Amino acid sequence: MGYQDEVGARLRHVRESKQLSRKDVENLTGGVFKESILAMYESGRRRIPTPRLKQLADFYDVTVSFLLGESPVVSASSKEIDIEALLRSDPKYSDDERELLLHVIDIIKAKRRAEGKG
Repeated sequence: MGYQDEVGARLRHVRESKQLSRKDVENLTGGVFKESILAMYESGRRRIPTPRLKQLADFYDVTVSFLLGESPVVSASSKEIDIEALLRSDPKYSDDERELLLHVIDIIKAKRRAEGKG
């Protein structure tokens, strides 16, 4: 998987983790990001220019470093690592592997709640 493919996969997974369609993004950005162009970025068929990548990162509230696969910090506003978002957006995991990992995280959260740890 090349650079364009990896960035595209992260873009797609971040969008999907926010439960947005490409059409939603087009509408919410006032047409700045057309649905068809987003599809090309996400599939790796078109390289996204750095200024456009920054605009999308800001729109999704993620860091550019995260979209480039250089940092586990997902949220640009909180500077926190969101493990679930990270797993959803990492292209090296299959959908089945992602679901399994998220299920394990849910089990750990339930265990912590049961132990009164939050």
